Amino acid sequence: MTSTTQVLGLSGAQINHFQDAFKLSYHLNYLEVCQQFVPLRGLDVLEVGGALPASLVIDHLGCNSWTAVEAPAYDQELGAANQFHRNSEDQQHQKKHAESYEHLYLDIETIPEDHYGQYDLIFSIACFEHIHRLPQALRVMHQCLRPGGRLFTMHSPIWSAFDGHHLPIERPSKFRQTADEQNWIFKPWEHLLLTRSQAFHVMKDRFDSAFAEEVIYYTYNSDHINRYFSEDYLMAFQASLFAINQFQLTFLSTPPPDVQTALEQRNPGYKQFAKKGILGLLRKGEAPHPIIF
Repeated sequence: MTSTTQVLGLSGAQINHFQDAFKLSYHLNYLEVCQQFVPLRGLDVLEVGGALPASLVIDHLGCNSWTAVEAPAYDQELGAANQFHRNSEDQQHQKKHAESYEHLYLDIETIPEDHYGQYDLIFSIACFEHIHRLPQALRVMHQCLRPGGRLFTMHSPIWSAFDGHHLPIERPSKFRQTADEQNWIFKPWEHLLLTRSQAFHVMKDRFDSAFAEEVIYYTYNSDHINRYFSEDYLMAFQASLFAINQFQLTFLSTPPPDVQTALEQRNPGYKQFAKKGILGLLRKGEAPHPIIF
């Protein structure tokens, strides 16, 4: 990944401003990666699963328009952690660019049809692992693009990653260890190696029953994540109407050989557990072609 000291033509002071004012971290790096594939200046962009500030995407990057779509349930779940786009400073920029910047709260699958055929690029980061109806979402995103339009996604951690449980809760302070020890809830890949009942008993012994119940809910039951393995994403992309220009597994974290064997035995048909995320670049209007791991 590109260092945040050299991204998007921003000065150090500008980077600090966007990071501090809007709680941006990986967003700038991922945006720079997208920019390397698809220069953003002059484009009509649909952002799925986030709302980057108008002062960044319109004023600095020079996008022609930017429409941000966020799922209401996920925004509510994140609460204050997802409120950077309601920054009072950026609200002024949004008013300034009222004709070119729009922020919608809806699931992408339900976006009104007047958005179909209106965008050059769909930009989506840290989102696809939360989309449950991914094939339907891909169909709608395909419709939203103009011919030749592209879809860029970077997302992690996916279910098959060492931390693919993607827990939105933290280890309670009363159970935290000393600073030099790992404060895991699950150990790496443990969520894939245990059954639900096994995981509950492990968590109950590691913590207590009340916290174990929360861990089991968010890991195996909640709508927080879709629980797609690497192979499932590739299958969904290949089954879509898009052509796949790029499909890369990102952020290496290789299981030890005995863990890899156990993961394959516990999850038949799946072998890709060493990468945490996915980078995809899809295009509308070209013949799809297969990609094999």
